[in-house]
Amino acid sequence: MAVFDPNDWWDRRFWLAPATRHEPRRADAINREITQRWLAAVAFCLCFASLGPAKQLPLAFAGLLFAAGLAAALVALMRREHPLDRHLTAWDEAAWSWTLSLGIVLWANTAAP
Repeated sequence: MAVFDPNDWWDRRFWLAPATRHEPRRADAINREITQRWLAAVAFCLCFASLGPAKQLPLAFAGLLFAAGLAAALVALMRREHPLDRHLTAWDEAAWSWTLSLGIVLWANTAAP
């Protein structure tokens, strides 16, 4: 029987270190994980943006995506990920979020009467 150890419930090294330091993982598994995490972040941003007025939806969605990009960049900095790795990283996640945010802002400004 394993005894609960409150000092062992969260290993900081696991969360802040890149995945390649612990066990080697295939690049396609890492790419799938990053893509799924980004799509989940986009879905959450859209859900929270839809809580506001309908006229403000595009700008709220773009603002939340920008904040998600900042969070992804912070994760990439804490994990010391290299931006030009062979597989996707949190830097790519941040770039996708910022690109989509900029695209929504530009679309909203051109579509407004």
